[in-house]
Amino acid sequence: MIGSRSANRRAILHRALVTAGVAVLVAASLTSPASAAPNAKPVTPGAGPVGAVPGGFADWSELIAVQSKLNAAAEKVAAAKNAGFAGIVAAPENREVRVYWKGDAGAGVRSLVTDLNRNVPVKLLPARFSEAELASAARGLAAVPNVVNVTPAVDGSGIQLTVEGNGAQVSAAPAVRNSAVPVTIVAGGKPVATFSRQADTPNYYGGGRFWSPGGGCSTGFAINVGGSQQMLTAGHCGENGQTVTTGANVPMGTIHSKIACQDIEIINTGSWGRVFTGPNNSSTSVAIGGTAGSFVGNWVVTSGSTSGEHSSVQVTAVNLYLSIGGIPCGSVGPLVQARQTAGLCAVAPGDSGGPVIAYRTDGKANALGTITAGSNPVAPANCPGTLFSPGYNYVYYIPIGTSLGSYGASIVTS
Repeated sequence: MIGSRSANRRAILHRALVTAGVAVLVAASLTSPASAAPNAKPVTPGAGPVGAVPGGFADWSELIAVQSKLNAAAEKVAAAKNAGFAGIVAAPENREVRVYWKGDAGAGVRSLVTDLNRNVPVKLLPARFSEAELASAARGLAAVPNVVNVTPAVDGSGIQLTVEGNGAQVSAAPAVRNSAVPVTIVAGGKPVATFSRQADTPNYYGGGRFWSPGGGCSTGFAINVGGSQQMLTAGHCGENGQTVTTGANVPMGTIHSKIACQDIEIINTGSWGRVFTGPNNSSTSVAIGGTAGSFVGNWVVTSGSTSGEHSSVQVTAVNLYLSIGGIPCGSVGPLVQARQTAGLCAVAPGDSGGPVIAYRTDGKANALGTITAGSNPVAPANCPGTLFSPGYNYVYYIPIGTSLGSYGASIVTS
């Protein structure tokens, strides 16, 4: 059955995970890719975001419409940024775009903001430090022992360090004491790679299960690479040349073009421009209509093969480079950080590689990025229906623009 997640299949998945004995779920290789013939699967549309609508909006459709307008303006400002640019907040509940800039933004940017204000409220606000200055400081601070997360403030005010262990030791470190930018320290754990719906068929959707010798991950987005439709996923899910099978143990494709510290790779297999929606045993899906950037304050949706679809997930930081358990890199990035605002899970083990999307007013969705990791575990009751535990309140994902740019690829739409 298309997209089936039966009880027997779940039992098979659970036994495979126990056999692997690790949270890192990687992938392996076929002698030839799966067929890329036109998709013959029946299409069952998903319902879109669910749960309480934030910001006083009447429904998710109203929020999506406002966010789309704000993001269109934000994209234009981001394209015009210069050395003083600090960050952008495009939270729909603010009903405006807030642009932070160190010093004079210049006549071109001021003129652009004036033009944009004819249709969308855009505020140009002062910042103490630029994005580039904070990024430079962040690289040095990331090397301090016990620092697991370095988050530049989107308003350019400074940097937040998340520390695992002795915070006083971190405060006393020379790089922190002598930092040219203000540093605040909070306690927290290291983000964990979420590599771990269940029986997809060609051409494959994003958000479906695939397996490797080490365990399971999720498919991401169909991309066009050199005229061939293939599947993007997380780089920690497998090694080049390894074989990938579906959740039903059907040969699927081979992994290639891994970029470890960006946590991306490609599965050479037939794919389609749709992603699964709903719970982890669903067969519903949404068409991908294009790509979009992620701005602080945006509301996004995650959809992995372990924990299913999650709404009410808000972007809290961008351009992060983190040390992530299960990925052998000093830092992984650039990453977007987002959290499920009701304290529920945004991701769980096995969701790695899965899609992060933003719904559109035309019923389609934009591709935003692929899931890399989660942090801040939640109680099982706050991650209902997940196949594997724990679920995580925070999600970290690689922006789709980074992936497409690295591969010279384009998104497949439908």
